[in-house]
Amino acid sequence: MTRAFLNLFHCSADNVGDQMCGPCQYLWPDLFENSNLNRSLPESTEVVVLGGGQIFSQLSTISASISHKNRSVKLIAWGVGIPPKGKRDADIAGILSRFSAFSTRNYEWREALDFIPCASCLSPAFDNPQSPTNEVVVYMHRRKPGPASIPTDIPTMSNSMRDPISVINFIASGETVVTSSYHGVYWAQLLGRKVVCIPYNNKFRTFQYEPTYAEPESWMQNIRSAKRFDPLLAEYRRLNRGFASRVEDLWDE
Repeated sequence: MTRAFLNLFHCSADNVGDQMCGPCQYLWPDLFENSNLNRSLPESTEVVVLGGGQIFSQLSTISASISHKNRSVKLIAWGVGIPPKGKRDADIAGILSRFSAFSTRNYEWREALDFIPCASCLSPAFDNPQSPTNEVVVYMHRRKPGPASIPTDIPTMSNSMRDPISVINFIASGETVVTSSYHGVYWAQLLGRKVVCIPYNNKFRTFQYEPTYAEPESWMQNIRSAKRFDPLLAEYRRLNRGFASRVEDLWDE
């Protein structure tokens, strides 16, 4: 019987961030199948990686369903977005027992859980990013509130249905990146760019290094105070590959 290794994440979402967050497409492209979260598991399934991405609302249902069908399946949660520490800690604790390994992209959980940033850092789109050619670029979430009144001379892009290389090169082209996208913040920090973040929920408060936050109407006032940190790409790739080694050991047991 054919072995089934699945990576369940938002692989068919209509934004490039969700499409890029599945780790197995970079680490084991010939072993794992990328599948949506509603995928029915074949009986031969041996390993299921859930995530990355913001999938906490699906974790309990999916993990319970998989465990009910086949208790021998090894479940791995990879860099998943979870509620801030102190919000739903009991719910998180109840889910953990179903997993062979569990990691989150939420830095504030690092003392209790493995901190593994979004696996999109493994994408080859980051291998040769362009140098900045603009003082400011705006990268907007396709649906959520973003910066208001963008001057026409500032390059602007949304996260809707884009290919990874064009998005990463666009973000890399800015000395400062203004964004209402989680991955816009994350990718800009991977590249060592200044970031002005226009948040729309609490997931924007979970980064290891907080960006400069701004309101949609007043974001231009924050550009000069935007924070720059050392590029995080090498460190975050190392963390993901270290977790990958642990996962390989688990499925070989």
